[in-house]
Amino acid sequence: MRLATLAALGAAFVATAQPVRAEPRWLTCKFTDQLAATRNFFMVFDDLRNTASLFDAGSLIEGTDTSINFQSIRTRFPTFALTYNRNDGALAVSPLEATYGGILRGECRRTAPPPGAPRT
Repeated sequence: MRLATLAALGAAFVATAQPVRAEPRWLTCKFTDQLAATRNFFMVFDDLRNTASLFDAGSLIEGTDTSINFQSIRTRFPTFALTYNRNDGALAVSPLEATYGGILRGECRRTAPPPGAPRT
């Protein structure tokens, strides 16, 4: 009887199982720049599509050379590169311009999509 019940539950689960879908996840991030000003921004990433984008002025700006794994997200934009540590929320911003040097540190946390954010 127990075996038949378990088999029926397993069959019901398989019948209702759906394919894996991409789930975009939003982050709110902040870091301190070279002039000690705090900068805030929103970022969205999608593990299955392997994309990471910044939300700026009502639109998404997609990063290039994006790498997403269980531990981190790395992506590049024209003037900087971002590395986000998924384990502890640490953020590293590396300016690519020759006039700036070093790595700027900050943090990111999961959040709901910001107002006006496009559907991803």
